[in-house]
Amino acid sequence: MMCIECAHPVTSLYTEYSSNNIRLTACPNCNKFADKYIEHDSIIIFIDLVLIKPQVYRHLAFNRLSISPHLHSNVRRIFVLITLFDVYLTWARVEKEALRGGSGATEADKRILQFPVLGQYLFFLVYCLTETIVTHLVLRFFSRFVVDQKRKEARPYEPDTVTIALLISSATKLFPMLMIIWSYDIPAAAKAVGWAVNVSTIEALNIVLMCGRTKACLLMCVAVMARRAVVRLLVWLWVGNEGIGVIRDEWHAIRSILGK
Repeated sequence: MMCIECAHPVTSLYTEYSSNNIRLTACPNCNKFADKYIEHDSIIIFIDLVLIKPQVYRHLAFNRLSISPHLHSNVRRIFVLITLFDVYLTWARVEKEALRGGSGATEADKRILQFPVLGQYLFFLVYCLTETIVTHLVLRFFSRFVVDQKRKEARPYEPDTVTIALLISSATKLFPMLMIIWSYDIPAAAKAVGWAVNVSTIEALNIVLMCGRTKACLLMCVAVMARRAVVRLLVWLWVGNEGIGVIRDEWHAIRSILGK
């Protein structure tokens, strides 16, 4: 556990005198409450998440895991919700670009939209899951090399804290839900949401790892490049039948060489 104000390690967040009587612990370093969000409602926490306040990220990523074992199940629900909405937003963007003949529509997009509806949904589901998984794996792997020493002293590095911070920052993807009420340009909304998620992710990495925005930006750039490379390979394998044939031929060639 740590103080959400100064990131100083603390032994406890509050003292419980009875079921309805608790006293928050003061941080020995900054003399502020170690974690004020213990007494705050969920709506206050949500508003501070939208404002990207460092304190609320530390509360959820570090302290909430210690006092609420059910957080992991809530995180899984958030992951499912974000993924399903991301599938809808990506599908709608590609479909609208293809229908209006925009420059953003590629030949692969047009071929995907020729699949049956179930095939289209499965493709975009795998596409969005691949993007998310690659981003998380890359950031979880490289984060251990840039985490600040002060952060390690406060609490040993745990990859789960990075995952929680990434999922929290990805909640920005839910904002286009307003398109159900107001109609607006879906491709423009998707681009705006993409930039907002990237900015939120950079700030979340900076808060959780205490590595500075420069290193957080570099981490995000590496993750974006890896994500684009993998999803392009996915599209190539899924859409291009010739791509699968080439891979099969190459595999047979490698086996014949090894056999010799």
